Amino acid sequence: MLVASRSALLFINTYMKKLVILPGGYHPFHAGHKALYDAAREAFPSADVYIAATADTSSRPFSFDLKKKLARIAGIDAHRFIQVKSPFRAEEITQHYDPRDTVLIFARSEKDREQQPQAGGIKKDGTASYLQPYRRNGLEPMNKHGYMVYLPTVQFGPGMTSATEIRAKWPEMQPAEKVRLVQQLYPDTQQKTQLADVIVKMFDTVMAPQKAQPEVAEAVLINDPDAGHLIQPDGGMGTYSEDTLKQNLARKFASMLEMIKAGEYDRLHGVLAKGQVVDAMVTALAEYQRFIARQGRRPMARGREIDMSAMAEDYIDEAGHESQ
Repeated sequence: MLVASRSALLFINTYMKKLVILPGGYHPFHAGHKALYDAAREAFPSADVYIAATADTSSRPFSFDLKKKLARIAGIDAHRFIQVKSPFRAEEITQHYDPRDTVLIFARSEKDREQQPQAGGIKKDGTASYLQPYRRNGLEPMNKHGYMVYLPTVQFGPGMTSATEIRAKWPEMQPAEKVRLVQQLYPDTQQKTQLADVIVKMFDTVMAPQKAQPEVAEAVLINDPDAGHLIQPDGGMGTYSEDTLKQNLARKFASMLEMIKAGEYDRLHGVLAKGQVVDAMVTALAEYQRFIARQGRRPMARGREIDMSAMAEDYIDEAGHESQ
């Protein structure tokens, strides 16, 4: 009976369907995202592979319809690009699969390895959290666990690896540079110059420099019941714990120091031209430090996004509410 049970488990693990989801913001969708999609299809040839994107434009400029059009130009079939409320739940996709015989895998770029959510956590009761690192064997269906896999990051344009870099650099670029970048982001436009011009005009409209505002950049804090304090720097650059945000910054500064030592001043200039990213991360850490100092011992609302630049109505007397 024991041998039969092991064989049955092996059969189930071998023949369970695999569902691979690429969660993200995609502001805008570009060649790097297409390369990640292709890498996921190659890594999981028998899986259904989808891209999960939100329609949220509260902090980033591209509407879902626009992102979907750009994905089509990049070579993604329309039925593989799905609007979801929460990319790491993606219920709009998972609801079409049997949770008892489907393995759920979230695929991300290697550059996002330190961003939240991260796989491999432990619940308060000592059991493994839902999201676990991907492994080749012993996979369980999505009614028990989901898995995270990281695939190689692809560079495009002048050393860019993210949509954040595109948005930061675009307003400073010359018209000819914009055309060249668009042709790299969407290879089909190399033979379709009119389409390239249309995309350039679209980007000019969507990513036009905003008028100066009296308010400072806002970083957001989330008091997650499981992961603890999560920090979202201004600019839609992802979600971090304090430690992963510090580690990310330390690597960026170490990389710049190495460029100085090696005399790679052109590369250093390119990095400094994208200084908005580093500035937003440093600002987020500074605001977090000030916020925690102001907070003191007061309990903080769970699961809510809190603007750390202001002491608003974001505190609740949890003990008082629970006792009622």
